[in-house]
Amino acid sequence: MNDALNTWIELVSNHGVEQVVNLYADDGVLLGTFSDEIRQGKDKIREYFNFFLNKKPSATVVDFKKHIIDDSNYSVNGFYDFEVDAQDGTRQISHARFTFVFQKQNGVFKILSHHSSVMP
Repeated sequence: MNDALNTWIELVSNHGVEQVVNLYADDGVLLGTFSDEIRQGKDKIREYFNFFLNKKPSATVVDFKKHIIDDSNYSVNGFYDFEVDAQDGTRQISHARFTFVFQKQNGVFKILSHHSSVMP
């Protein structure tokens, strides 16, 4: 699997808000799975992950495709599942689709853009 995507999956599943937020570019954009807001910048992205990681997600990639744009940019599209805490105290699985755009900044790939939505 893609290293940057794998790192995101691991950190989300470990519920580390700051570690997840630090994967994003300073001007990164997030369209979160469970949000109706376009979030740009780390403060807005942090708001989302403070909410989402409180659900104690366990993330698993189901399938993905990668497009190399150039040495500094690539995208990954696919499907992932999140097992999360439901309001009734049980665990529920949400099937979602994603697009990540990664850009190399100061030698490290950062998330420039991330869209995630529940499967129709």
